[in-house]
Amino acid sequence: MVGEAMSDQLRASRCVEVIMRIITCTSAIALAAFSTPLTSSAQQTTAPANESNTITVRLSNFSFDPDHLRLKTGVPVRLHLVNESGGGHDFSAPTFFAASSFLPGSSAPPNGEVGVGSHQMVEIAVVPRTPGSYRVECTHFLHSLFGMHGMVEVTP
Repeated sequence: MVGEAMSDQLRASRCVEVIMRIITCTSAIALAAFSTPLTSSAQQTTAPANESNTITVRLSNFSFDPDHLRLKTGVPVRLHLVNESGGGHDFSAPTFFAASSFLPGSSAPPNGEVGVGSHQMVEIAVVPRTPGSYRVECTHFLHSLFGMHGMVEVTP
């Protein structure tokens, strides 16, 4: 009887171990699926600045569109951030904003993050001052991990 109870406990322990392995593998597969781009293209999208120097960046579930912005040092640009999703997002680029100045009517966002509520839009007018590549991401839980990140490239 005692041997049989220990055998049941051992089987239960092994079942729990197998279930935990399945959960771990499933989580890893789901994470990989969410972080893999839907297209096989490795090209980065560049946002062209039109005559009015306004660039529209669309924020949706787990992406920025475009995800790569090319700006010129000293050239003012208005970033028109449009959240197309049912949840909040932010455009977090602390080092980029720290290396920029702001046009009248705009000010440096707190902690370098511009929050954009569900189905809302925010515009910020900046003048990039320092050439370089700056990371941009959504700081909401897991959004960057699932692909909501990009780059702001400032050229001389």
